[in-house]
Amino acid sequence: MRNLSLRTRLTVIFTLLILLAWVISSAIGYIKVRQRIRAMYDAEQILFAQRLERSSLDDLLHIKPQNDNTSFKTNRFTKAQDALTYAIYSSVDGKKLLGDREDIAAFTYSPAELKLGNEPKFVETPDWRVLWLKSQDQRFIIAVGQKNAYRTRLAKLILLDHQVTPWGIIMPIMLIVIMLMIGRELAPLKRVSDDLKNREPDDDTPIKEAQLPIEVRPFVDALNALFRRTGELLKRERRFVSDAAHELRTPLTALRVQTEVALLTTNKPEAQKKALNNLTVGIDRASRLVDQLLTLSRLDAHAIIPDREDIDWQMLLQEMQPSFFDTAKEKGMDLQMNYQGMPNTSEGNPVLLSLLIRNLVDNALYYTQEGGRVRVTLTDKELTVEDNGPGVTDEQLARLGERFYRPPGQVKTGSGLGLSIVRQIAELHNLSIRFNHGENGGFVARIIF
Repeated sequence: MRNLSLRTRLTVIFTLLILLAWVISSAIGYIKVRQRIRAMYDAEQILFAQRLERSSLDDLLHIKPQNDNTSFKTNRFTKAQDALTYAIYSSVDGKKLLGDREDIAAFTYSPAELKLGNEPKFVETPDWRVLWLKSQDQRFIIAVGQKNAYRTRLAKLILLDHQVTPWGIIMPIMLIVIMLMIGRELAPLKRVSDDLKNREPDDDTPIKEAQLPIEVRPFVDALNALFRRTGELLKRERRFVSDAAHELRTPLTALRVQTEVALLTTNKPEAQKKALNNLTVGIDRASRLVDQLLTLSRLDAHAIIPDREDIDWQMLLQEMQPSFFDTAKEKGMDLQMNYQGMPNTSEGNPVLLSLLIRNLVDNALYYTQEGGRVRVTLTDKELTVEDNGPGVTDEQLARLGERFYRPPGQVKTGSGLGLSIVRQIAELHNLSIRFNHGENGGFVARIIF
């Protein structure tokens, strides 16, 4: 069944349901018709017995037919003769006094076996249903019977006329209509299937869902969301490749130049040493650039926080604090770590958040002049990294965080990716980031929880 098409399965299911409904309704109808026929003919037997009782039975018993001629043709009314038949017996010895049929074995009265009171009594055998009634003068026993087969045959004829025949006519029409309606309702799905087959791999155009059934729209919405995420991922990958190619071209060119200088100055040790030192610096810069590009690529691939854990911000700062003080000591800088509050515990990725903190603090230590001051403050509301370095202009401040953007006139080398990584990690963790001017110059970065 699962290997069949949806259209075939729906057609088979609806057909089976219709057949089941037909069988159940026919069975219920047959039972109801039998009950109605039973009640109707029981009432007719009672009425017939009452009329016989109220007749002058003595006179009726003395009437002798002169011949067997009758206006009713038995071959024509054979079935109708089963409708009602009667017999009259003596209540004393059970002798049959009168009856319209002689071949009714069920009409045998025995005073010892059949106890009758003043009320009518129905006795049913496999073939007959008989009403027994004692006359008011207690002299006669009246029996009015009917074949059960007659009632069954009548119930079947009524069921055939009102259930089987109409359903037999209308069922093929219903099946044709069902097949046409299923085909019509599945046509939008067929169009979507054809659209998906012919779609280009990088096509992120959403599927049109105006004519789709409501039940299918969540599935189509999920597909459109997948196309949107895939399109965004492809755009980020293209941008990453373009940015990487652009940014790596300059340091690689510089490395090549320094390599050529080192080869050309083999007879000049000082010049060769300088070229090799520059080559080492260039390799370090290219390595850092590659690491940052790979970090951005991994961040672009995540729509949700990977490997979530409960974050203790104070513990993260304290774990990195020794390396920060070592860097500040080498540059002769004043580094202050202030813990003025404990943020509420939240979920996040500790590795990424450690990278965010390291980039902010390293950025402040890197761009602040020797002998300068860097202050890191943690409160219950935010993390602040403030320095008294040269700072940036309002125009430059507005562009901080863009990929590969570095304020003009920078003496320090860099790739312009540190704050971009910080911004992306903050957005991934639903943290707000603010860049501002310091009170006495310098630069302030705030991470608001």
